[in-house]
Amino acid sequence: MERIFSKPNIVISKCLNFDNCRYNWDKINDDFLLKLWKYVNYIPVCPEVEIWLWTPRMPLRLHLDDKENTRLYQPSSKTDFTEKMKKFSIDFLSKTENTDGFIMKNRSPSCGIWDVKVYNKIDSHVSTQRSWSGIFWDEIRQEYRWYPTEDEWRLKNFRIREDFLSKIFCLADFKELQDIKALIDFQAKNKYLFMAYNQNTQKELWRIIASYNKDNFDEIYSEYKDWLITLFSTRNSTKKLSNAYMHIFWYFKESCTKEEKEFFLESLDMFKDDRIPNSSVINMLKIWALRDKNDYIINQTILNPFPKELIELSNSWKSLKL
Repeated sequence: MERIFSKPNIVISKCLNFDNCRYNWDKINDDFLLKLWKYVNYIPVCPEVEIWLWTPRMPLRLHLDDKENTRLYQPSSKTDFTEKMKKFSIDFLSKTENTDGFIMKNRSPSCGIWDVKVYNKIDSHVSTQRSWSGIFWDEIRQEYRWYPTEDEWRLKNFRIREDFLSKIFCLADFKELQDIKALIDFQAKNKYLFMAYNQNTQKELWRIIASYNKDNFDEIYSEYKDWLITLFSTRNSTKKLSNAYMHIFWYFKESCTKEEKEFFLESLDMFKDDRIPNSSVINMLKIWALRDKNDYIINQTILNPFPKELIELSNSWKSLKL
């Protein structure tokens, strides 16, 4: 059965495809983020413009104060914008609901997630060896610490991209659940996807569902959500995905020929070693599920984690590790 995908709500840096709002009046054109636009609800934001730093503007940068706190500073005007940025971030959070993930501009002193240059002193011309997060993102993550978050550069790696997409579409589906029956169905359909992240947490999610009574669904839903976000605080890997695929394969071990089994196991090893794409293994499992009319496996989200139109095997950053 074809999966119907709910649209995730994604906060995105406004300079990524939306507006020429970078300090130099530039905009970053990204083909993948443009393609994704059709399948998500983007919430674009440029925190620097929002605190009345118009475009073009002189660059901002991060420096450490005497207590090792990060400050947002504009050297040309000798102005500290840290408190303004923090206030905007808090106001932004108060108006932003049902967010499923974030796509931030890398290396930005406001939006950068983990690779922003930081200077030891306010007047230093040499950055430290450490990387920091931007002031805007630093405030946002207080509320959304474990939510799916990437920058446009890391999303050029297709393993990272597929991991991010799997999470945001799962969280978007979760928001649509209205009762315990729908939650049980959600858990069943995501069994092997959750296994590919953390088997112990997957079992904890079942325990939460088992504690349901007719008066505590809201409490169950809230606790389940917290554990689901915790589950997605890690990334899957070819090793963990292979383990989940192997569990699915056992459903077909009796109906497959010896040659099919050998070919699948060989392909699984190749996938684990990053020599073939995810889709090569998934398609074999889908074919067997369709042949055996196994609806339980057909409906597993791990075999259809995000819209197929978003599958891209291009990898502009092949050396990037998950």
